[in-house]
Amino acid sequence: MFKSILAGCALSAVLAMPALADVIPALHNALPKEYKDSGIKAAVFNDWAPDEFVDSDGQLKGWSVDIAKEMQQRLGVPFSFQGTSFDAIIPGLQSKRFDAGFSSFGTTPERLKTLDFVSQRKIGTSFAYPTNSKLDIKSAADACGLTVAVLNGSWDIGLLERLNAKECKDKPVVMQTHGTQAQAELAVRSNRAQATVGGSVKLNYMAKQTSDLKVSELVLQPVNSCIGVRKGDPLGQVLTDTIQSMIDDGTYEKIMAKWGINDSGMLTKALLITEERPADL
Repeated sequence: MFKSILAGCALSAVLAMPALADVIPALHNALPKEYKDSGIKAAVFNDWAPDEFVDSDGQLKGWSVDIAKEMQQRLGVPFSFQGTSFDAIIPGLQSKRFDAGFSSFGTTPERLKTLDFVSQRKIGTSFAYPTNSKLDIKSAADACGLTVAVLNGSWDIGLLERLNAKECKDKPVVMQTHGTQAQAELAVRSNRAQATVGGSVKLNYMAKQTSDLKVSELVLQPVNSCIGVRKGDPLGQVLTDTIQSMIDDGTYEKIMAKWGINDSGMLTKALLITEERPADL
């Protein structure tokens, strides 16, 4: 069902593509008719820099957005981008309001029941806390007993729950949920929480921008950071093969380098994650 569409001679054509690719016929032709006719409705998380975010001019930006724009060009169909909150994306995919969710999803058993995921890179989870804090989180045990602000509905909630079931069993982390990551960070700045938790790339980017929070040395459980699509939708394999074409011709690494994250988290092979093939679980 998920056989690669870039086999044989088609792959050779992709390998020869320049950094700024034209439409790749093998990819365009593999799209279901509905996407060829109407384009792809792309939901974009509006508050997760440097992955996906709205800048001061109201423009959607981020390395994941750059990947989406490159996909649009290679597939030869228009993407209609809509910035939205994180918790609106999965229901929007299920109701067909959106076709793809660019929101750096982590995979969970619950999500895999209704969605498939296209990995974009690996990202671990870290903690952030005020620069003048005495906290120094170097191990999971150092987080035990802390009040931690976390984005509602995020993968990181499951990670904290796992910590509470294991390393922090006797002194659990107190989870304080927020509607946006910005609100979670504000809770730390206003001393309503001792730390926040999130993707290491996101938190390090934020810390460089603001300088009032620092990020833990600890990076927990690197996982695939993904695009979400409806379960069983052939679009998932097409997007996976589009990322593979970008890896093959060097465009993928250039996008990561532009955002300063051309590190060990980069993919060497594109990956489609399904309930039958749950890469991170």
